[in-house]
Amino acid sequence: MVLGARPLEQEGIEMVKKFDISEILNLLYVLYAFTLPLSRASASIATALILLLFLFSPERKRWAEEFWRMPAAKWIVLFVAYYFFSLLITTTSEHTAGEWKEGFRYLVPYLYLLPAAVMAVTLKKRYLPIVLLAFLAGMLASEILSYLIFFGLWEKNRAIVSMSNPTPFMHHIQYSTFLAFTALLLLDRIIRGAHKGYQVLYALFFAAVAGTLFLINGRTGQVAFLIGLFVLGLMHFQNKAKALLVSSLLTLLVVGTAYGLSDNFRERISVAQSDIHNMIEKGNYGTSLGYRVGVTMLAVPLIEENPLLGTGVVDTMPLVRKEAAASFPGDYWLGIANHFQNQYLQVLVEIGLVGLGLLLIMFYYVARIPLRSEMYRNLKVILMSVFLFTMLSDIQLHIQFTGGLFALITGILLAEARVEQEEDQSAAKKENADA
Repeated sequence: MVLGARPLEQEGIEMVKKFDISEILNLLYVLYAFTLPLSRASASIATALILLLFLFSPERKRWAEEFWRMPAAKWIVLFVAYYFFSLLITTTSEHTAGEWKEGFRYLVPYLYLLPAAVMAVTLKKRYLPIVLLAFLAGMLASEILSYLIFFGLWEKNRAIVSMSNPTPFMHHIQYSTFLAFTALLLLDRIIRGAHKGYQVLYALFFAAVAGTLFLINGRTGQVAFLIGLFVLGLMHFQNKAKALLVSSLLTLLVVGTAYGLSDNFRERISVAQSDIHNMIEKGNYGTSLGYRVGVTMLAVPLIEENPLLGTGVVDTMPLVRKEAAASFPGDYWLGIANHFQNQYLQVLVEIGLVGLGLLLIMFYYVARIPLRSEMYRNLKVILMSVFLFTMLSDIQLHIQFTGGLFALITGILLAEARVEQEEDQSAAKKENADA
């Protein structure tokens, strides 16, 4: 070795240090928040970049130790890790290489949850409001395109998109989830009394978002919004009797207005009634609601046979389709079932009570994230209200859009909790020094 020469590894580390990876990550979070409502690829690309930057950062060990001390971040990682581990304990040598590969491919979307842990320890205080505003800006752009479709000024080449169902970039279940979350976020800002100029903008934006929510086919988001509206009303009034009354009246007002103005909303209520009638009177499960009831019935024997560890991600849906052929012969939709349209049920069947326990613990600790700021406490309540309900209707954490939304907002909440804790510690040190 030439005298004075440095090992290549050391030179590589020094080159990495020249870049402020933390700053790059924060700029990436802003871009991610803006593009998430606009692009399916956004979650995939952003997740890959966030995880790669984390893994190649010289600070990765310190960051990992820090987020591991945060219960919510830790249980998110454990939930995702156990899903991948379950592939090893439920897949045997009898399965083909193609089945192993398909099982691994199926699990990849759960990686979209991991940026929450990285954001928890890298998102800086000054970027917290910027990331939220970037998300709202992305939703505003999505709303503009949605109304262009509604008024027939722009066509989207997707079968489920039409003037009566203007969902520009995602399925209406996921879009309704985004709309419900955004509407509640805007409403909270209006109630808390933002700057007058902003209040007008927020009110107009809220009206547009709520209008789209009750225009599209997404009953899931509509009900989630009403639940969140009721909970948010309870939080904003000290007098609980008054809060209950106001929340109930506001919820009834929204439902009445939507029923009176939206043909699609009235039609979806009628369709739900028809679905129930067809199930009970005709035994027909080939409807939106019927499918959900049907796959739940098919899941029962699988849960009874494998309650603790589940049937595994490789075997679950083939077993459901096999059972459907026997129990519901001729039912097309149950015969081609590819998931349960219920996050809790999907986890329970695939990875058993152990997996469902991990999921519930993860949500418990997200709900327990300690926050001093009223704005972020309300944001946490909105997140929990929307996701705890919508996961009854679809596998929200396994879809790029909604999995990315959960990770983004949870990461923001964890980062805010970290910032508040650091400020408290700094203030305590200053008090001790002054004393």
